[in-house]
Amino acid sequence: ASASRAPIAPAAPPADRANACEGKMQAATSRGGMLPQAGRTRLLLAALLLGRVPVAEANFDVPELLRRHFRDVCAPPPEPQRAAAPGPLDEKTLEEHGLEFVALNVVFRHGARSVMHSPYDCFPKQFADSIISDCGVHTGNMLDWLANETAKRKEVAGRPPLVKKYHGDYGTHGEASASSCGPAQLLDEAVDQFEALGGALRGAYFGRLSEEPSLDSTWLYSTDTDRTIASTYLLQHFLFSGSKAGSALRTAELQTRSQDSDAWARRVPCPAAEKAVEEASEQAGTPDDFLGPLKKRWLAKFGKAFSQDCHDPVLVANCSGKLPADALSGEDSLLAEVVVANFLHAKAKYLDAKEAWTSLVGPALLELQDFARRQAEGKERKALALWATHDTVILPMLVSLGVWDGVWPQYTEAILLEVYRENANGGKAWVRLLRRGEPLQVPSCHPLGPGGLCDLEHLLPKEVARLRDLAVREQLCTGGGDGVASPSSVAMGVAEVPSKDSMSLMPSVGLLAGLLMTIVAAFGGGAVVGRRFGRDDRRRADDSAFAPLLQH
Repeated sequence: ASASRAPIAPAAPPADRANACEGKMQAATSRGGMLPQAGRTRLLLAALLLGRVPVAEANFDVPELLRRHFRDVCAPPPEPQRAAAPGPLDEKTLEEHGLEFVALNVVFRHGARSVMHSPYDCFPKQFADSIISDCGVHTGNMLDWLANETAKRKEVAGRPPLVKKYHGDYGTHGEASASSCGPAQLLDEAVDQFEALGGALRGAYFGRLSEEPSLDSTWLYSTDTDRTIASTYLLQHFLFSGSKAGSALRTAELQTRSQDSDAWARRVPCPAAEKAVEEASEQAGTPDDFLGPLKKRWLAKFGKAFSQDCHDPVLVANCSGKLPADALSGEDSLLAEVVVANFLHAKAKYLDAKEAWTSLVGPALLELQDFARRQAEGKERKALALWATHDTVILPMLVSLGVWDGVWPQYTEAILLEVYRENANGGKAWVRLLRRGEPLQVPSCHPLGPGGLCDLEHLLPKEVARLRDLAVREQLCTGGGDGVASPSSVAMGVAEVPSKDSMSLMPSVGLLAGLLMTIVAAFGGGAVVGRRFGRDDRRRADDSAFAPLLQH
């Protein structure tokens, strides 16, 4: 979205342009050939828009908003993944301050996915057909993918007894047919993304730990959805490909929870917070002088009622190369405007209900802090931990910490928590939190400690730390006393974000009850076996190996 946009078609009468577009497509097909995908979509888009679309009347620089807030959102490998893994502090700095690098936690978003919102609700059928992506790897076919990959290497691999095939709604867009693609499934692009991320993490960190991580010494956690579980499989595969851990029949445990009680999926039993988020969503509005004309122009050009959910197929198609390279970069792009409109709504929803979102994702941050503490103390032997989640969890986490800069989490976004231990002072734990390779300046961490590190005990602001007290959480979540504040009364307290910004809200939709399989992984590090935590709000901190997991 950073390229300058040329008009989508030459300045010619609309009827002549539509005829010209149709003629080019007919000419291509009559020769028995097909235009390249982006070329076909460009002609369809030009025919639909029939010329330059009037610029929105509101004072919004749409291309600039996209460049600022969607920076590298598609994360085409390998550069974004390499940039995410700069490596720990150098040996000289550690020696100077008497520190040791002991562990790494990786909180990451899933890879490139298919649409969550149907493009047929947003666009005419021919155009919707042209931007749809068929799924590649996902949990149902992950073992098929592995079997095919090992077959290429003349290695033995077990074939899965069952492979998912998703069916569309009968009669909605044609006859019912079996497909490998359900909503929000991983696309083939995710394989290369995680190969790049796995290689970057391995190269930057494995040699700096006292023992090189293996599958056995790695904590695997994922929300219970196809795309995050498959992403976890891919990342561990590329982390340990070629190692001894991948040379024999192996299994590995994948930790998860039921989706309705998982803070890593921003879903915990907290009625007051859920209500505040719902109210914030209703009150958060895109300015009328921007949204009103956009709705009218959308209906006039596409013949479909405008929905902010239409940003989803637009972004997915753009990242998958189904749209022309400049489709989102111009002032006259309706497609760009729907993305901006949704971002403005999403930004207000997250910021105006900061305290409520903190109640929903705070337990995950506490779990991360507790896990890092155990790593620093040597009580947790897994020096590498992978936590697979979603953009709509990473973002409110950043808001809760006061460090969101308005940039939306990209595919495979990796938030790294490096864990250090002081050789003296009772082995005090220090951490460094990084996003896209840059240390995050968490307000609660100041003043910083040796080497610019954060005291682990000061990593989380008091609004998060207080959730450790179950009585406080119960009061906040039931609305008793000083319960979760309404959107209008929430103090912002976040990193300053420009007031006219952009990007999408993608809700997490779970499609998988759990993955429970054993496979031969002759080159990749084994299979994952699902395991959920139980519900027990009364569990004491010292009763659990993950004190205090704040289980639900």
